[in-house]
Amino acid sequence: MTKEGAKNKKLLYFILAVVLIAALAAGIYFTKDKSADPGNVSQVRLERTDWNDDVKNALNDMIDKYGAGGETPADKPYAVFDFDNTCSIFDMEEQTVVYQLQTMAFEIKPDQMRDILITGIPDAGADVTSYGYFNGSFSDLADDIAADYKVLWDSYGPFTAKGVSDETAEALAKDPYWLDFATRVFVMYESVDDVCSHDVSYPWMTYLFAGMTEEELYDLTSRALQEYSSKETSEVTWISPENFRSKTGVVTYTWTSGVAVAENLNELWKALDENGIDVWVCSASATGVIKAAIDHFGLHDHCKGMLGMTDKTDGDGRYINEYDYETGCCYYAAETGWKRMDRPIRTQTQGKGKVTAIVNAIAPEYGDHGPIAGFMDSTGDFNFCTEFDSLKLVVCFNRATRGVTEGGGLIAETAIYQKESLGYDLAKANEAGDTLYVLQGREENGMRALRNSSSTIRYGQDKETLFKGEENYAQLELFKEKGLSTAEIINTWALRQDAETNGLGFKTGFLTTFDGYHSHK
Repeated sequence: MTKEGAKNKKLLYFILAVVLIAALAAGIYFTKDKSADPGNVSQVRLERTDWNDDVKNALNDMIDKYGAGGETPADKPYAVFDFDNTCSIFDMEEQTVVYQLQTMAFEIKPDQMRDILITGIPDAGADVTSYGYFNGSFSDLADDIAADYKVLWDSYGPFTAKGVSDETAEALAKDPYWLDFATRVFVMYESVDDVCSHDVSYPWMTYLFAGMTEEELYDLTSRALQEYSSKETSEVTWISPENFRSKTGVVTYTWTSGVAVAENLNELWKALDENGIDVWVCSASATGVIKAAIDHFGLHDHCKGMLGMTDKTDGDGRYINEYDYETGCCYYAAETGWKRMDRPIRTQTQGKGKVTAIVNAIAPEYGDHGPIAGFMDSTGDFNFCTEFDSLKLVVCFNRATRGVTEGGGLIAETAIYQKESLGYDLAKANEAGDTLYVLQGREENGMRALRNSSSTIRYGQDKETLFKGEENYAQLELFKEKGLSTAEIINTWALRQDAETNGLGFKTGFLTTFDGYHSHK
């Protein structure tokens, strides 16, 4: 090398060193871990005016105290969100299945349909007429659905995950066999949920995706959300034709058309992420559905990862109708796309299973501690939003349809009680050793949004609703009369009690067993 070349090389190194020092001085870090340098304080906070003020204040207080650069930064904090009816207004998986039916996007052969429909249903031959959904047994209903499917396959098939053309979908919508088929599929889902349990019905819904790859389900969901996120809310009622021969009689199903994720969630996820609080999703919907929803609504960049329902696959990577309790893993939100995790969840991601999923798949990344915040709407989220003693804050999105026998109802009451009777804000709740519970209202009409209130305006109504009914108010008054603590409310009233035992004259509670408030260290 010449003297001139050596001189130029030294000059280049000097320039690179100056650039690096300047970048570091400007706060540019080559890492996504914003908690790595507490001095890197983000100014991102919630500003939108359509947050409930209680919710916005609590979230900003949490960021100011526990976020990177906060008063007392938490050690690797993370938040866990339910998705359907929490992040979203209405249900992503149910809307996907509606679209699946409308476009006949199936990878199921006619001779497979009946067996898939009765998968996991205990005593499928038992008569369940008394429940009021249909006449006969689940086996009978599966026979009717499979017979319809065979007629439709012969007339319009073969079907694939891509669905039929728009022209064929229009023809299907006018075909009485399609109406009979679609109505009975959803009636079967609704009745399995009621007659059996969530443990049976939640996996059952995912079995309709049998034969698809994860990518095909992702694409199906993306098409469904493109269709239904652009529609104003409405209700649609399907009634099976009266002149059809069937084993189970005429059936009816009403579903909600239209889904949304309010822009508030984009603001919230960005604020958490920018302040060193990782964002995770733990959903009772299939993984392919929720991955697509996160991406469709522009949330991917501020998401750390997601957990969802996982079915087994065959040698070609196609779903089979069997839940995967052994190797089912979920995903990191990578810079490009999604990257499969290597830690199995070993459970269904609903109810108590959400706690197990968090412990198995998320917590090991954070020194085995639980989340700092939880976001919920229903009984399926109650355990993970009450059991972790690491929880500083829980936001309950108010559907205003959850009564005293549902987790969303009890948490809604607890949020109001903490505010009105205990005078809690985040600091006071945390000083008392409690999680702060706050309630976020929503607007379900039109294109759907959040609102600056604890109350919700339900679809088809013009007045706001705080609770489902008078029983919620009576239970809340009892809490006030007794001067209960948060722990006493949750530990006592989450458990099922009959009308005579609880002294209220109506049934309360929703769990048969409960590990207890803040039972997970």
